[in-house]
Amino acid sequence: MDAVTDERGQTLVVVVLLLAIAAVVVVGLRAGQERFFAAARSHRAGEAAVEAASASLADAYVAHLEAIRSRTQERPRPNPNVPALMADPRTIERARVAADELARENGAGRIEAISVACAGGRVEARLTLAGYSHHAGFTASECSQR
Repeated sequence: MDAVTDERGQTLVVVVLLLAIAAVVVVGLRAGQERFFAAARSHRAGEAAVEAASASLADAYVAHLEAIRSRTQERPRPNPNVPALMADPRTIERARVAADELARENGAGRIEAISVACAGGRVEARLTLAGYSHHAGFTASECSQR
């Protein structure tokens, strides 16, 4: 039998080609799955980080209101200045540190940016992690437009 004219050899070539295609498909699916799970992990880390930042801001907010309430005997009576508190670089830095720490604990890198807004009756924290924006907040009547 001549190997060039033997039809059984052609079947072997087709089978090897199909196995190679199947291997490429499996590797491609695995890589796609890894990218999908990495994106989901990053998204969850970003959501956790922004919740940590928002909790830090809420803690500062409550402490500020408590400090004002403890000074009720003063005249003139002090008013809470929540917009100034939320614009204070120390408040924002504490929120950033809390967000950064939780992002790293969840396997993400450092947050890229954070901003805090006090408007419309809410305090909103926004941050960027791995190119995606995340936000969380809480109601604060002192942030209403007057």
